[in-house]
Order: sequence, then structure tokens, then C-alpha cells
Amino acid sequence: MAVTATKPAARPSTAPTPRPGAAAVTAGLVLLVAVLAVVDITQGTAAVGASEVWRALTGQADAGDASVVVASRLPRMTAGLLVGAVLGMAGAVLQAVSRNVLASPDTLAVNAGSYLALGLVGATGVSLPMIASSGVAFLGGLAAAAVVLGLSGLGTGTVRLVLAGTALMLGLNSMTEGLLLLFPEQTEGLYQWNQGSIGQNGFDGVLQMLPVALIGLVGLLLTARRVDALALGDDAARGLGVPVRATRVTVVVLAALLSAAAVTLAGPIGFVGLCAPALVRPLARRFRGYARSRAALPAAALTGAALVLGSDVVLRTLVADDLSVAVPTGVVTSLVGA
Repeated sequence: MAVTATKPAARPSTAPTPRPGAAAVTAGLVLLVAVLAVVDITQGTAAVGASEVWRALTGQADAGDASVVVASRLPRMTAGLLVGAVLGMAGAVLQAVSRNVLASPDTLAVNAGSYLALGLVGATGVSLPMIASSGVAFLGGLAAAAVVLGLSGLGTGTVRLVLAGTALMLGLNSMTEGLLLLFPEQTEGLYQWNQGSIGQNGFDGVLQMLPVALIGLVGLLLTARRVDALALGDDAARGLGVPVRATRVTVVVLAALLSAAAVTLAGPIGFVGLCAPALVRPLARRFRGYARSRAALPAAALTGAALVLGSDVVLRTLVADDLSVAVPTGVVTSLVGA
């Protein structure tokens, strides 16, 4: 009697789905950010709803409604997009280059270094334009990141990175708080700015920081292939002809530049640089396209923008309009991040 062999049941595939799946997710992120941006424009303390916003955008509203939309709400929404995007991408590339999932502008003390640098300038009573302030913040953040990465050895040790970053962040923040106490008049407004808020008075700040942010974003996209090579290990990257040390330095400088732009524009917005890459990371195991930095970095930028705008929308939805103004956006993002 002949016995026919039966084929074993096929196991469900756990391989990542092809690139179209990643494209669909990216399109979903773009749609989510667009919806949050539209909702954010319609929220505020003034009695200007969706219909008034539409008439203002089409040039049919009166001068008062148009002024509210153009001078306050549109700049706030644009600042949320810009700050969230640069922090999300900065956090993602810092995690990739250090091969540490806890690396971010917060844990590497970039924000604390920028805050101290601006505090030192403010204590002297010198008034700087926004571009110059961004340069000061950049130097302070870069110096802090260099110290933390040097102490942790740029390796994969999570504990060393977190301890070094936390210790330096606490020390720098203590020095800044001391400056605020010793020079209250010169540093007036710096404490409130440190809480992080995307509220703007016109487009001046956004337009000045936009070129700085674009330089950092484009620079990171150009180094994406080298960042992917670093994920294979230093020896493997050198075997592929990638200059390991130069790549790390370049990436850290560009990430510090992005963080400085965000800090100068809106103050330190906490946890966005840590949470956005954490939300994107599981997608790399599901969608093959996100396994490469060239796709993962823009996805982290979109996720960061959604976090900042979503936090602002949730705040203004749950809290009365007159009270929501007093709550900085950075407080909400920190709660979400925690």
C-alpha cells in the first residue's frame, strides 16, 4: 500500500513586508500630522473657529480674525511642526549612531547645555538676535553632547550613557538655576522659556530657524547610508570604507544643530526626541522600508511633529482656553513621554 507524503503546514511569515507597506504607513503619518495641524489652527483663546479660520486663509475675514490666525495660530502650528520634526530626527539619528535606544537630546544633555549657554549670555545683559542665540545654543548643546558621549565611550552601554547624561544634565541645570537667582533682571523670562512652548508672535522666529533646521535635516539624510553602516559595528563599517569617527562627529554636530534650532525657537520640549524614535522602531521589524535610516529618519520627524501638535491639541481640548495658555507645551510632551 503506497503512502503519500504530506507537506508540513506552512508557517506564517515573520519577514518584514515590502516597501509599499512602509509607504502606506508614511502616508498615514502625513495625514495624521495634517489633521492635527488643521485642528490646532482652530484652537485658541480668541473666538475664532473653523469657519473664521477658513475665511482668514482665503482673505475673506475681517482684520481682527485675520490678525489672530496669521500672527498667532499659524506661527504656533508651524513652530510645532518644525520643533517636533527636528527633535524626532535628532533623537533617531543619535540613537542610531550611538547604538543606544536611550540616546536623545534630553539624555545627552544637549538641551541642558543650550539652556546654560543662553543663561550665561542672558546674565551678561547682552541682547542677541535669534540667529546669534541659536549659535550660542548650538555651541552649548554640542559641548554637552561631546562630554556625555566621551564619558560613555560611544558604545552600546545603556547604563553609562544614561548616568553620564543625567549627571551632566543635573549639574548644568543647577548652574543655570543659580544664574537665574543671581541675575533675576537680566535673565527675566528665561525660566518660563525653559518649560518649552510653541506659542509664537508672528513668523519671524520660525523663518529665521527654518534654514538652520533644513541644513541639519538635509545633512542627516545625506549621511543616512553611513549611519546604516555603523549599525553593523565599527569593524564592519570600516571594512565598507566608512570613516567611523568622522561619521559619528558629523552626525552628533548635525543633531546638536537641530536641537539648538528647536531650543532657540520654543525652549526645551522634553521627551520628543526619545519617544518619536521609540514609536518608529517597531515599524522597522514590520516594514522592510523602515529598516534603513533614509526612511526611518523622516518617519521619526513626522512622529515627532505629531507628538508636539497632538500634545498641544489635547491640552487645548481638555483645559479651558484661558488656562491652557499658562501650561507650556513641554509639560504635556513630558507627561506623554513618561
